[in-house]
Amino acid sequence: MTRARAVLPSPPMSGPEIKINIGCGLSGIPGWHNLDNSPTILLSRIPIVKSLLKTPAWPSDVRRCDVRKGLPFSESAVRYIYSSHAFEHFTWPESRAIARDCLRVLQPGGVLRVVVPELELIVREYLADPNPYAAHTFLSRLSLHRSLQDYVHPGSNHSQMFDARALVQLLREAEFADVEVSRYRVSAIPEIDQIELEVRRNESLYVEARK
Repeated sequence: MTRARAVLPSPPMSGPEIKINIGCGLSGIPGWHNLDNSPTILLSRIPIVKSLLKTPAWPSDVRRCDVRKGLPFSESAVRYIYSSHAFEHFTWPESRAIARDCLRVLQPGGVLRVVVPELELIVREYLADPNPYAAHTFLSRLSLHRSLQDYVHPGSNHSQMFDARALVQLLREAEFADVEVSRYRVSAIPEIDQIELEVRRNESLYVEARK
Protein backbone atom coordinates (compact mmCIF):
# COMPACT_ATOMS: atom_id res chain seq x y z
CA MET A 1 0.00 0.00 0.00
CA THR A 2 1.36 3.43 -0.96
CA ARG A 3 1.75 5.82 1.96
CA ALA A 4 -0.21 9.05 1.58
CA ARG A 5 1.92 12.19 1.54
CA ALA A 6 0.99 15.59 2.84
CA VAL A 7 1.60 17.95 -0.08
CA LEU A 8 3.44 21.14 0.76
CA PRO A 9 1.95 24.48 -0.30
CA SER A 10 3.94 26.33 -2.94
CA PRO A 11 6.11 29.24 -1.79
CA PRO A 12 5.66 32.63 -3.47
CA MET A 13 7.06 32.45 -7.00
CA SER A 14 7.19 34.58 -10.10
CA GLY A 15 5.81 31.71 -12.19
CA PRO A 16 4.08 28.34 -11.94
CA GLU A 17 7.22 26.21 -11.74
CA ILE A 18 7.78 24.17 -8.57
CA LYS A 19 11.45 23.85 -7.63
CA ILE A 20 12.92 21.75 -4.80
CA ASN A 21 16.26 22.04 -2.99
CA ILE A 22 16.99 18.79 -1.11
CA GLY A 23 19.40 19.18 1.81
CA CYS A 24 19.59 22.93 1.36
CA GLY A 25 21.32 23.66 4.66
CA LEU A 26 21.43 27.40 5.32
CA SER A 27 21.72 28.25 1.63
CA GLY A 28 18.19 27.93 0.28
CA ILE A 29 17.00 30.58 -2.16
CA PRO A 30 13.65 32.39 -2.50
CA GLY A 31 11.03 30.78 -4.71
CA TRP A 32 12.21 27.22 -4.01
CA HIS A 33 10.96 24.57 -1.61
CA ASN A 34 14.06 24.48 0.60
CA LEU A 35 14.13 21.15 2.46
CA ASP A 36 16.50 19.88 5.14
CA ASN A 37 16.25 17.26 7.89
CA SER A 38 18.31 18.89 10.62
CA PRO A 39 16.57 18.73 14.02
CA THR A 40 17.93 22.20 14.78
CA ILE A 41 15.51 23.76 12.26
CA LEU A 42 12.55 23.45 14.62
CA LEU A 43 14.64 24.19 17.71
CA SER A 44 15.95 27.41 16.16
CA ARG A 45 12.39 28.73 15.93
CA ILE A 46 11.93 28.65 19.70
CA PRO A 47 13.74 31.82 20.86
CA ILE A 48 14.77 30.60 24.32
CA VAL A 49 16.00 27.25 22.93
CA LYS A 50 17.83 28.99 20.09
CA SER A 51 19.61 31.19 22.63
CA LEU A 52 20.52 28.32 24.96
CA LEU A 53 21.66 25.85 22.29
CA LYS A 54 23.09 28.44 19.89
CA THR A 55 21.41 26.72 16.95
CA PRO A 56 22.19 27.85 13.38
CA ALA A 57 20.23 30.80 12.00
CA TRP A 58 17.94 28.80 9.74
CA PRO A 59 16.10 30.91 7.14
CA SER A 60 12.35 31.05 7.71
CA ASP A 61 11.60 29.42 4.35
CA VAL A 62 13.52 26.20 5.13
CA ARG A 63 11.18 23.33 5.98
CA ARG A 64 12.22 20.26 7.91
CA CYS A 65 11.61 17.22 5.73
CA ASP A 66 13.02 13.68 5.79
CA VAL A 67 13.05 12.89 2.07
CA ARG A 68 13.74 9.22 2.82
CA LYS A 69 10.03 9.04 3.70
CA GLY A 70 9.00 10.43 0.33
CA LEU A 71 8.84 13.84 -1.28
CA PRO A 72 5.62 15.67 -0.29
CA PHE A 73 4.72 16.65 -3.84
CA SER A 74 2.24 15.36 -6.40
CA GLU A 75 3.25 13.23 -9.37
CA SER A 76 4.65 15.23 -12.32
CA ALA A 77 4.28 18.52 -10.42
CA VAL A 78 7.92 19.65 -10.18
CA ARG A 79 10.14 21.30 -12.79
CA TYR A 80 13.57 21.34 -11.11
CA ILE A 81 15.19 19.44 -8.24
CA TYR A 82 18.62 20.40 -6.90
CA SER A 83 20.59 18.59 -4.22
CA SER A 84 24.11 19.46 -3.09
CA HIS A 85 26.18 17.36 -0.68
CA ALA A 86 23.18 15.40 0.58
CA PHE A 87 23.06 12.09 -1.33
CA GLU A 88 26.31 10.89 0.26
CA HIS A 89 24.54 11.01 3.63
CA PHE A 90 22.06 8.34 2.51
CA THR A 91 22.77 4.66 1.97
CA TRP A 92 22.77 3.37 -1.62
CA PRO A 93 19.24 1.91 -1.33
CA GLU A 94 17.99 5.12 0.30
CA SER A 95 19.56 7.36 -2.32
CA ARG A 96 18.20 5.20 -5.14
CA ALA A 97 14.70 5.33 -3.61
CA ILE A 98 14.96 9.12 -3.25
CA ALA A 99 16.09 9.45 -6.88
CA ARG A 100 13.13 7.33 -7.98
CA ASP A 101 10.81 9.57 -5.99
CA CYS A 102 12.40 12.58 -7.71
CA LEU A 103 11.51 10.94 -11.02
CA ARG A 104 7.94 10.49 -9.80
CA VAL A 105 7.40 14.15 -8.94
CA LEU A 106 9.22 15.60 -11.93
CA GLN A 107 7.35 16.73 -15.02
CA PRO A 108 8.38 15.24 -18.37
CA GLY A 109 11.59 17.06 -19.26
CA GLY A 110 12.10 18.02 -15.61
CA VAL A 111 15.67 18.21 -14.29
CA LEU A 112 17.37 16.58 -11.31
CA ARG A 113 20.86 17.90 -10.50
CA VAL A 114 22.88 16.04 -7.86
CA VAL A 115 26.14 17.40 -6.45
CA VAL A 116 28.33 15.27 -4.16
CA PRO A 117 31.93 15.24 -2.90
CA GLU A 118 34.10 13.80 -5.67
CA LEU A 119 35.70 10.58 -4.46
CA GLU A 120 38.11 10.37 -7.38
CA LEU A 121 39.54 13.80 -6.52
CA ILE A 122 40.02 12.82 -2.86
CA VAL A 123 41.78 9.60 -3.93
CA ARG A 124 44.09 11.43 -6.34
CA GLU A 125 45.06 13.91 -3.63
CA TYR A 126 45.70 11.06 -1.20
CA LEU A 127 47.95 9.23 -3.68
CA ALA A 128 49.93 12.41 -4.34
CA ASP A 129 50.37 13.27 -0.65
CA PRO A 130 53.89 12.33 0.64
CA ASN A 131 52.93 12.92 4.28
CA PRO A 132 53.23 9.71 6.35
CA TYR A 133 49.82 10.54 7.84
CA ALA A 134 48.16 10.86 4.43
CA ALA A 135 46.02 7.78 5.09
CA HIS A 136 44.61 9.39 8.24
CA THR A 137 43.75 12.55 6.30
CA PHE A 138 42.14 10.46 3.57
CA LEU A 139 39.91 8.56 5.99
CA SER A 140 38.97 11.75 7.80
CA ARG A 141 37.88 13.38 4.54
CA LEU A 142 35.64 10.41 3.72
CA SER A 143 33.72 11.05 6.98
CA LEU A 144 32.34 7.50 7.00
CA HIS A 145 32.59 7.06 10.76
CA ARG A 146 29.63 6.95 13.13
CA SER A 147 29.20 9.20 16.17
CA LEU A 148 26.64 10.13 18.80
CA GLN A 149 25.46 12.87 16.45
CA ASP A 150 24.11 10.21 14.07
CA TYR A 151 21.64 9.06 16.72
CA VAL A 152 20.34 12.61 17.18
CA HIS A 153 20.44 13.44 13.48
CA PRO A 154 20.59 10.27 11.33
CA GLY A 155 22.88 10.79 8.37
CA SER A 156 25.05 13.46 9.96
CA ASN A 157 28.12 11.67 8.64
CA HIS A 158 28.59 10.14 5.20
CA SER A 159 27.10 6.74 4.42
CA GLN A 160 28.74 6.38 1.00
CA MET A 161 30.94 8.19 -1.51
CA PHE A 162 30.57 8.61 -5.26
CA ASP A 163 32.71 8.79 -8.33
CA ALA A 164 31.13 9.73 -11.67
CA ARG A 165 30.44 6.13 -12.67
CA ALA A 166 28.63 5.36 -9.42
CA LEU A 167 26.45 8.49 -9.43
CA VAL A 168 25.49 8.05 -13.09
CA GLN A 169 24.65 4.40 -12.36
CA LEU A 170 22.53 5.38 -9.36
CA LEU A 171 20.39 7.69 -11.48
CA ARG A 172 20.10 5.13 -14.26
CA GLU A 173 18.94 2.54 -11.73
CA ALA A 174 16.34 5.11 -10.68
CA GLU A 175 15.16 4.95 -14.32
CA PHE A 176 16.39 8.32 -15.51
CA ALA A 177 17.17 7.81 -19.19
CA ASP A 178 19.13 11.01 -19.84
CA VAL A 179 22.03 11.25 -17.37
CA GLU A 180 25.32 13.07 -17.86
CA VAL A 181 28.25 14.42 -15.90
CA SER A 182 28.14 18.21 -15.78
CA ARG A 183 30.31 21.04 -14.49
CA TYR A 184 30.03 23.83 -11.95
CA ARG A 185 27.11 26.13 -12.84
CA VAL A 186 26.62 24.48 -16.25
CA SER A 187 23.00 23.42 -15.99
CA ALA A 188 19.51 23.46 -17.46
CA ILE A 189 18.36 25.04 -14.18
CA PRO A 190 17.99 28.80 -14.91
CA GLU A 191 18.89 29.94 -11.37
CA ILE A 192 21.96 27.73 -11.08
CA ASP A 193 24.27 30.69 -10.43
CA GLN A 194 22.20 31.58 -7.36
CA ILE A 195 21.89 28.10 -5.88
CA GLU A 196 25.27 26.49 -6.64
CA LEU A 197 27.93 27.48 -4.11
CA GLU A 198 31.39 28.64 -5.13
CA VAL A 199 32.81 27.20 -1.89
CA ARG A 200 31.97 23.66 -3.10
CA ARG A 201 33.36 24.11 -6.61
CA ASN A 202 36.75 22.45 -6.23
CA GLU A 203 35.57 19.43 -4.27
CA SER A 204 32.40 18.43 -6.08
CA LEU A 205 31.07 16.11 -8.76
CA TYR A 206 28.08 17.39 -10.75
CA VAL A 207 25.61 15.09 -12.49
CA GLU A 208 22.39 16.14 -14.18
CA ALA A 209 19.46 13.99 -15.31
CA ARG A 210 16.17 14.62 -17.10
CA LYS A 211 12.89 12.79 -16.88
